[in-house]
This record gives sequence, structure tokens and C-alpha cells, in this order.
Amino acid sequence: MDKETKIKKDEEKDEGEEKEEKLEKEVEGVFKNLLDKHGDSVKEELKEELSEEVEKLINEEVERKEKNAGIYNEKVQKEEARKAKNKSFKKFCKAIMGGDTATLKDMSTDDESSPYAGYAVDSELSAEIRHLTTEYGVARREMTTLQLSKNSYKANELVTDVSTYWVSEGATINSSQITLGQNTLELKKLATIVTMTSELLQDQEVDLFGFVADRVAQGFAQKEDEAFFNGDGTSTYGSFTGLLESSNVNEVTMTGTSFSDVDADDLIDMQDSTPQGAQAGAKYYLNRTILSQIRKLKDDQGNYIYQRPGGDMPGTIWDKPYVLVEAMPSMSDSAADTSFVLFGDLKKGTILGYKGGIRAERFNAGVVRNTSDDGDVNLITSDREAMRFIERVGYIEAITSLDVPITKLTTAASSA
Repeated sequence: MDKETKIKKDEEKDEGEEKEEKLEKEVEGVFKNLLDKHGDSVKEELKEELSEEVEKLINEEVERKEKNAGIYNEKVQKEEARKAKNKSFKKFCKAIMGGDTATLKDMSTDDESSPYAGYAVDSELSAEIRHLTTEYGVARREMTTLQLSKNSYKANELVTDVSTYWVSEGATINSSQITLGQNTLELKKLATIVTMTSELLQDQEVDLFGFVADRVAQGFAQKEDEAFFNGDGTSTYGSFTGLLESSNVNEVTMTGTSFSDVDADDLIDMQDSTPQGAQAGAKYYLNRTILSQIRKLKDDQGNYIYQRPGGDMPGTIWDKPYVLVEAMPSMSDSAADTSFVLFGDLKKGTILGYKGGIRAERFNAGVVRNTSDDGDVNLITSDREAMRFIERVGYIEAITSLDVPITKLTTAASSA
């Protein structure tokens, strides 16, 4: 049965039902008039005689309707609402079949408006929460990562290497000694608490908990990148000193005091300042706005030192791959005596340690501090729920003395 035929039959069925309803009202009217024309005593007698018959007729009619159509059972709304819904449904089906989007948009909640529908078309709720995602987590991808079972980790490094000698026949062979040092990785805590109203959390179309968890993971990754690349040792960066601020890494100092003064020679000098053992896995690390500046640079033969990616080949600077780090300084951060580009093998030169994954817990009672840090939010009285996320993470430079595999580029100090 096609849709048009079905709608036509539904309309015929509704007309029949309306005739039945009209007949019922007429029967009820006859009984009422009959009672009104007699005295009180006669009315009482008639009521007693007719009540059983009327009740029987009504019950039979209800039973017949329930057998013929389920919409007449006791769970259905009142007759006026049912009629309105039937009219609405027919109008809705006709509009859908005819592609009449204007009618669908104009359908109102009553049958007095024009056009009327008996109900309003529900507005759709997008299950997607629109937002921009910036790629963080470079530190985790590029550094050597270790999952720790304890809160700290000691890494050995070579401080004094073996000395070897040419020795004449019969001459004394001098001794040599290896000196080892240790760098300690201390895990620090990253955490946040997010509160939301119960109404938001109860909406089944939006995976709000999953969305928040994803945003928290992004936020933690951003904090890691900021601390491990830019950290100045203060509490703002979890007390970590990042590679750009480290005094251990190799350094190339430019002649200019601005990021825009960078030239092709500065970048090739960074390669030359990095030990040979790190060259195979070495990459440039820089902000995307710095890359835009570098893309303009040429070598002595007028060839661009930047090569765009193609096929399976990554983009390169002086034939070395690069990684964009949004957390590193951009062109707007330009200043004298400021490091802003890294080159080297981070897997050999750094270790990122973590203890487990992100721990998430959910609460529907308690008091949490508000975002302005000037008051408390009572979860019970404000009908909110809170989600707490905690991560333990840290990093160290694995090699700080001999053949450090990382070099930074720094602008010259101001002459003023």
C-alpha cells in the first residue's frame, strides 16, 4: 500500500469515527431531554431503569472501539486532543510527501492559527558541540615516554666518558674512568573540576561527559607542551624548566633581535651545533607562524630552504623534517634574547614520564570552588554535578652534559 492510499484510508476512517461520535452525542441528548421533561420522582425512576442499559451500551461501544483501533484505549488523551493529533498527522504527512517545507515550518500548536497543525515541529538538537581543536600533545609524541609505577624516576647519563690512548711498546697504559650522573624525574599533578547542571547531563542526544573528557585531555596536553617547551621553572609551568629555557641544550644566537630577523644560515647553524649522533632522528620544532616566516628564506643559489610535503614525504627545512608546536613562541612573541626554535632528537634527549592515564570521577554532592576563585558552588543546592580529572606527569632532559642532542635558536640581546 502506497502512502497516498494509506492516508486516504486514514481520512475515511476518521470520517467514520466522527459520525459515530456524533451519533453518541445525539443518543445522550435524547436521554437528557427525556429526563428534563419529567418530574423529579419520574426522573429518579427513569435513572434507575435506564442507568444499567446506558452503562451497558457505553461499555459495548468502548469495547468495540478498542478492538478496532488501539488509539481508543484508556491511555490515549482526551477526544479533542486525539482529533487534533489526527488532523496534525494528516497535514504533516501531506507536507512531507509534497516536500512542503514552508508548511512544516509554519505548523502551529493550535487549530485556530493558519495554517494549523495541532502541534509544533520539534527543533532538532545537534549532538555535536561545535568547537575548534588545536593539536597539542607534541611532547608526548616526540619525547621518549615511560609509564611509571612510582612517583619519581632516576635516569643515568654519561658525565665523563672513557679516555683512550695510543701507547708505545712497553709503555705504561694510563687508566680511564667513567663518571655517571643521574637526572630525577618527579611527577607533578595536573587537575581540573568541571561542573554542569543536571539538565545538560541528562540530555541523551549529547555525549556531554565524553565531550568534556576530550576537552580536558586536550587541556592537559596543552599544559604539558607549554611546560616542557616553554617552562621557566615557576609554578605556572608545574615547576618544570622547558627546553627553550634550559641552560643545558646547545644554543645558536642570531645577529638580529627579532624573530623576523631569522635567516637560512641561522637554521643550518643549528644543525651544525647538534652532535652527529642525533642527526638521523633530528627535527625542527617551531610554531606555525614561525614556519610562515621561514618559508620565505632562500639559500645562496636562490632556492627555498623549505620544501612542502608531497606524497609520503614530510615537509622539510634544510632537508630535515619539522614539527609544528602551537605552544612554542609565535611571531607575536618576538623579543630580544628569546629562544623560539628547537632542532634535535627529542627521543634521545628527553623523557616524559606518567603514572597511569587520566583519572576521572563524578560527584553529585559537595562543594567546589568557582572559576573566579572567589566563592563556592554547592552541587546539591544548585542541582549540579561535578567531574574531577587528575593526571600525574613529568619530564626531564635525559642528556645534559656530553653531546646534548638538542639545539635552540635565540635572538640577540638588545643593544639598548
